[in-house]
Amino acid sequence: PELDAFEAEVAEYCHRRHAVGLSSCTAALHLSLLVLGVKPGDRVVTSTMTFAATVNSIIHARAVPVLVDCDQTGNMDPGLLEVALDSLADKGQRVAAVMPVDLLGKLADYDRINAIAGDRSIPVVSDAAEGMGATLGGRPAGSFGTSAAVSFNGNKIMTTSGGGMYLTDDE
Repeated sequence: PELDAFEAEVAEYCHRRHAVGLSSCTAALHLSLLVLGVKPGDRVVTSTMTFAATVNSIIHARAVPVLVDCDQTGNMDPGLLEVALDSLADKGQRVAAVMPVDLLGKLADYDRINAIAGDRSIPVVSDAAEGMGATLGGRPAGSFGTSAAVSFNGNKIMTTSGGGMYLTDDE
């Protein structure tokens, strides 16, 4: 009952309909990719500036991480994302997801990232592990993308000493 209540509270806080508590944020990112149907060999585009767990979740899904450099905020550069997606498309490589990382409490430029990915029908998975408590345009970390993952590891703003949560609006 405590976990059910915690999931409901985090879902509400992050403006999501559903939340699933897991052993780690890495597990939540991995689950996000599995739910999207990421297949072995698919490309998942993520940020260069991140913790190993982001890339590990992509590798656990047997996909290929493609790293995009960051802008002055330390988050994914939307202009470079667009270049990377065009380059991958030119090579005939399937991009299954874009996974921006909210770094050190600063949220990625989701307006631009969602527009760029949306124009190509590519889902966005928000790695909000370091974003809990931050907002962008009045929206909290974890509310962006098709799904999001947050961390409750001991070094985070809000901690349970470990664990993570998968957030989505898709029942």
